[in-house]
Amino acid sequence: MATSSVRSYSPSSKLHTSMTVRQAVHKLRLYRKNVSFITKDKKCIIRMLNLNQPVNSTGTANEKVYKILIYDKFCQNILSPLIHVKDLRKHGVTLYFLIDEDRKPGHDVPAVYFVQPNQSNIQRIVADASRSLYDSFHLNFSASIPRPLLEDLASGTLNSDSIHKILKVHDQYLEFVSFEDNLFSLSQKSTYVQLNDPSAGDKEIEDIIERIVSGLFCVLVTLAVAPIIRCPRGGPAELVASALDQKLRDHLLSKNNLFSESGSFASSFQRPILCMFDRNFELSAAIQHDFRYRPLVHDVLGLKLNRLSVPGEKGGMKSYELDRSDPFWMANGSLEFPEVAVEVETQLNTYKKDVDEVNRTGGTAGAEFDGTDLIGNTKHLMNAVNSLPELTERKLVIDKHTNIATVLLGEKKERSLDSYVKKENDMMVRGGIDRNELLAVLKGKRYQDG
Repeated sequence: MATSSVRSYSPSSKLHTSMTVRQAVHKLRLYRKNVSFITKDKKCIIRMLNLNQPVNSTGTANEKVYKILIYDKFCQNILSPLIHVKDLRKHGVTLYFLIDEDRKPGHDVPAVYFVQPNQSNIQRIVADASRSLYDSFHLNFSASIPRPLLEDLASGTLNSDSIHKILKVHDQYLEFVSFEDNLFSLSQKSTYVQLNDPSAGDKEIEDIIERIVSGLFCVLVTLAVAPIIRCPRGGPAELVASALDQKLRDHLLSKNNLFSESGSFASSFQRPILCMFDRNFELSAAIQHDFRYRPLVHDVLGLKLNRLSVPGEKGGMKSYELDRSDPFWMANGSLEFPEVAVEVETQLNTYKKDVDEVNRTGGTAGAEFDGTDLIGNTKHLMNAVNSLPELTERKLVIDKHTNIATVLLGEKKERSLDSYVKKENDMMVRGGIDRNELLAVLKGKRYQDG
């Protein structure tokens, strides 16, 4: 791309480039060593769950306080990939509810609210406080709360004589969802359609741009970096880049800004490059059929918030989590689907050999390994028992991906997904495709057979 067609924004031009962030369809992937969105976000969430008090080396507060957690739908999506029920229990959360649900009073316990800063949430918080629903209110907003809404909160609680219930108000700057160490989403639906809608008014476009800028600003605050922004001239990317640049400049001019409060930022002010592209810059990537495991699971089985549900072997639906705690998913997500099927079979055979070895050394060769019939000397017995949890976990992972791969195979056969991949690859290699061949694929398998 020629230099004249690229716009560059930088709050300061004296600092050095060290990382790249690239925008994808709905999610953004970051390329930088030793940076984990999951780790940073979870640290913020844990601090919030502990009433924004410092946590000790074990990741818990020095004094455990039992509390209730209230969130809206957007913040539930933020929490879902990061925090499980056992984590909530660990940090003293006994109950958790959506903010728009009817809730019973908990007069003797504090409540932690984690919501977006909008009018409906402020009204609900004021209503909860006026009813003295909880002993105290610790309010955490996913992004910076605008002054008008803060004034509405103050006047509403003051008029209902409940302002003393509001103990703390925090801007958490977590207006994005982290899926992996280097992958996040602003979780804003239909922005592509809205930005490219010819009938959209200026106010609608401005609102969309503002939401995108707010989300990206939260990401930068979490990382404690102020990037050099690069984008093509013209289009939504430049609108977002310009607005984000101005927001960063305004913020950095303030004496006590969020970046200077970060110790790592103050000691090593590194400048990443934030490259922003319109989706139309490479639209084919959004509509091309991908035959790799991770994209197939996402596109075909509806992976959402690192979770999916598929039909089980014995009927009903099975729900699975696919995140960084799953070694098979992390190691094989980028493989072509046929290679994944081979890897599942390989790991299953390895598992069976390991089970046979444990049974042999435990004195029960040929028996099903269940940890109940182990005999032999004490050393072998202890080794076998110690191997049981690890083997059990491996079997669960293998069974999970066997089931997922089986469902994917059925979808592939039913919808001839491999035909789309082959035709698209042929188009890219040959620069074109026979029209009748393409129509045959589009009309489906029955058309080809009939």
